Amino acid sequence: MRLARLPILAATCLLALGLTSCASSQIYAGNKKVGTYFVLPKEWHLISNKLLNQKEAESTAPGAADKLSRVQFQEAYSTELGVTPADVFSLNTPKGAVAYIRVRALSNAELNSVSYNSLRDIVVPISQWATGTDKNAPVFSISDDYEIVDKGGRGVHTIYDFTGGDHISQTVNQSAMVSNDHRMLYVLLIRASTKFYSAHQKELTKIADSLTVRGAN
Repeated sequence: MRLARLPILAATCLLALGLTSCASSQIYAGNKKVGTYFVLPKEWHLISNKLLNQKEAESTAPGAADKLSRVQFQEAYSTELGVTPADVFSLNTPKGAVAYIRVRALSNAELNSVSYNSLRDIVVPISQWATGTDKNAPVFSISDDYEIVDKGGRGVHTIYDFTGGDHISQTVNQSAMVSNDHRMLYVLLIRASTKFYSAHQKELTKIADSLTVRGAN
């Protein structure tokens, strides 16, 4: 399956995953129930759905419990041992690289307000930073931004760098999509220090491009 070529900035492709013919050198990560998958090298280490849910349940942020109740599936993988759910959810630069997939139902309010800008802003306020009007914005740049379309939905793929509170530049390769009926949100985040990302760009790009959103059966 290939992503439709669309005119925002560039195009990419999705890999149609043959789950019955998984090569031993790869991990086919995802969930059949929500119809979402991506592929990683077998050396990556799993942070499970259960552990991520447990950590997210500790949040006291407004709306956090409601969002968790809407999560259909989430899972993360890291190139390094010892990476925790707290590291996955943190904005600090991770050790090595982390790939995090999340699928959740949207609230009624979100159904009426979802846009490509809100998808870009799923982790940090990219659309606000990009205007240059936020005096508190960190050092920030976008290297790629384009529309993505798959059988189960459509959205936007954005690659950007920013330097957060840990004073280390990190690169985020972010795919955020909504289902065709606008009821489900699909997110794949790949994060690493900009130095690590640059050294492993080919591998990390391949992981990002493997994202497949078929939607629930």
